[in-house]
Amino acid sequence: MSWHQEVYLLAQFLKIGLQCNMRHRKLSRRFSRTSSHRQAMMRNLAISIVEHEIIRTTVEKGKELRRFLEPLITKSKLDNLHTRRVVLSKLGSKDAVKKLFNDLGPRFIDVKGGYLRVIKAGFREGDKADMCYVELTRRVEIAEKLDQTVDLNESASDKLDDIDQASLEVAKEQPTAKEEAPKKTAAKKPAAKEEAPKKTAAKKPAAKEEAPKKTAAKKPAAKEEAPKKTTKKEQPKESWWSRFLK
Repeated sequence: MSWHQEVYLLAQFLKIGLQCNMRHRKLSRRFSRTSSHRQAMMRNLAISIVEHEIIRTTVEKGKELRRFLEPLITKSKLDNLHTRRVVLSKLGSKDAVKKLFNDLGPRFIDVKGGYLRVIKAGFREGDKADMCYVELTRRVEIAEKLDQTVDLNESASDKLDDIDQASLEVAKEQPTAKEEAPKKTAAKKPAAKEEAPKKTAAKKPAAKEEAPKKTAAKKPAAKEEAPKKTTKKEQPKESWWSRFLK
C-alpha cells in the first residue's frame, strides 16, 4: 500500500468522525438529561403553566415548553373522550386536563396558534443563566381578580361585624364578674394583716436573748490568754554573735 492510499484512508476516517459529532437538522434540546428525565421536566412545567398561567424559567426551557404545550392546547379545542385521553397521557394530571378543556380550549377557540409568549427577564444570580417569563397570551382579566378580592373583603367585614357583636355581649356580662372580685379581696386582706404581727413578735425577742450569751462567753477567754503571751516575750532570745562577746 502506497502512502497516497494511506493518506486517503486517513482522510475518510476523519470525515466519518466529524460527521458523527455534528447535530445537523436536530432541533430538540437535550438539557444534559436522559429522555425520561426530560419528559418529566416538560410535563411538570406544562402543568405549572396550565394552573398558574405564568411561570419563570430559563429561556431554553421556555422555548422547548412552547413546542410541548401548544399542540396540547390545540387538541383541547375539540372536546371528546379520545382527545382527553391523549392529553392525559402527555400531562398526567387530571386537574390540569380539566382546566385545559373547560377553560383554555374555549378561550383560544378563535386563535390558530401562538398561545404562549416568552419574555426575557434578565440573568439568574449564581450561574448567570438567561431567565424568562412564559405566560399565556390570553390570561385572566385583572377585573375578575379584583371582583374576587372585593368579595373576600365583604366576607371579612361580615365576620368582623359578628366578632363585634360577640364582644359587646361579653362586655355586658363582665360587671357580674367585677362584683364578685371585691368580695374575694376583702376576705383575703385581713387574714394577711393578722398573720404578719405574730411572726415579727416571735422572732425579735429570741434574737435579743441569744446575743448577750455569746458576748459574755467570749470576752473572759480573751483576757485570760493575754498574760501568757507577755511571759514569752520577756525572755529574749540570744543571737548567734552574742556567744563571741562572752
